[in-house]
Amino acid sequence: MKKSIKTRKPTPKKYKKKQKSNLKNFQEQQILGLGPKIVNSVLIGLEENDKSHVRKIVEGLDEYDLAKLIEVLDVDERKKLIEYLDGHIDPSVFPELNEVVQEQVIETLDENQIVNIVNELDSDDAVELLEHMDDDEQKNIISQLDPQLKHQVKSSLHYPEDSAGRIMSRDFVHMPENWTVKEAKNFLLNDDDLPDEFYTIFITDEKMRPVGEITLDKLLRAKANQNLSVIMDGEIVPIEAYTDQEEVAHMFREYGWMSAVVVDNKGHLVGVINIDDIVDIVHEEASEDIMHLSGAEEGDVYKSVKDIFKSRIPWLLTNLAATVMASSVVKGFQDIIAQISILAVLMPIVASMGGTTGNQTLAVVVRALATKELTSRNTLRMIFKEFMVGFLNGMLFAGLIALVTWLLFPDYQQMSLIIAIAMLCNLCIASLAGILIPLTLNKFKVDPAVSSGVFLIALTDSGGYFIFLGLAKLFLF
Repeated sequence: MKKSIKTRKPTPKKYKKKQKSNLKNFQEQQILGLGPKIVNSVLIGLEENDKSHVRKIVEGLDEYDLAKLIEVLDVDERKKLIEYLDGHIDPSVFPELNEVVQEQVIETLDENQIVNIVNELDSDDAVELLEHMDDDEQKNIISQLDPQLKHQVKSSLHYPEDSAGRIMSRDFVHMPENWTVKEAKNFLLNDDDLPDEFYTIFITDEKMRPVGEITLDKLLRAKANQNLSVIMDGEIVPIEAYTDQEEVAHMFREYGWMSAVVVDNKGHLVGVINIDDIVDIVHEEASEDIMHLSGAEEGDVYKSVKDIFKSRIPWLLTNLAATVMASSVVKGFQDIIAQISILAVLMPIVASMGGTTGNQTLAVVVRALATKELTSRNTLRMIFKEFMVGFLNGMLFAGLIALVTWLLFPDYQQMSLIIAIAMLCNLCIASLAGILIPLTLNKFKVDPAVSSGVFLIALTDSGGYFIFLGLAKLFLF
């Protein structure tokens, strides 16, 4: 018997065109994620107090796009959006939020809402959410968490901030080394408490010390009667829980890890760090160093004017002190400046070139220290190299500025020689300062990214003025 074939009327061209248009719009929306149209639509809904419209848009966003939407809104718009959502935000949104925005959102929620959100998070994300709260608020939230998560969070918060113990996840899969592949597979099929996502199984001995690891693909291909100890990769490097997170990131880069085990001071397995955590750390540390070099902070784009104002005052005060120091040097030579006014025209050139040269070296050295590329074995070589670069730059720009000065001020031919020597000396000093200042601060456990710039400015400005004006006094008076 033949199958009946249903016929259908041809689709009108106008409708086909509309279908293609809708498909194109859908594809663009999928590719672009959170596009300006969605943001503008939410802003209009907030402005017109159209709660249902806003909620309908937000419900269609995934956690990453919703996090980005919350971040692009200003403080008042953000509060209004959270109010419209009645505090019902997907917990997976919070790990995607900037730290400053995360705190602002948490402040708009009541205690029960925060508890419900934290209970749905992995232990490392829960710790990240709780660690910036006031002690009393933190204790109240933790006391209401599920027992297992409560234990995990309290244990992680026991470790110092920015340590491996703080960023590690307590959600991992481990098995004893005497299990067979069959037992391992049965465990994975029947245990309901396994993490939602995992790619590596960690093998432990009878004292819960890590002895190896097995990736899931290797386990799936192994024979059922094989022992895990036979197929495991025994070359693992445990990370001590008190290790600084920058050192952890460096180890991941050096070893090419996707995950690593964290152990306590007795060598017991207490957690796991995954590559996604390391990506966040690298981004955080790089942003922090860049911002610190200029006296700003990573979350400034989300902070209020008052908070940004307060956070930048210490840096500006320190810079003011450095400037006053440079001005006091100039004050000591005001008598000769009054007699030869072109000194006031030329002296900023020497100081400015010194500052630029020093900052170039400083940027290279701070990065090398952060990535562990600068070690005790190559420090002297690096110092000599930077000095030679400063010397060669000094020779080049000393010649150039001498020529320019001779052309502009032919009546003061000695000035060409004076500024050339000053330029050479200040660029050599700046190159050495650019490496010695961060090395010294690092030796005394002070973050070089935070303080190096201030010391460098003070040295190159004061030094540049002193050398140039001192030479002028020596040669011309």
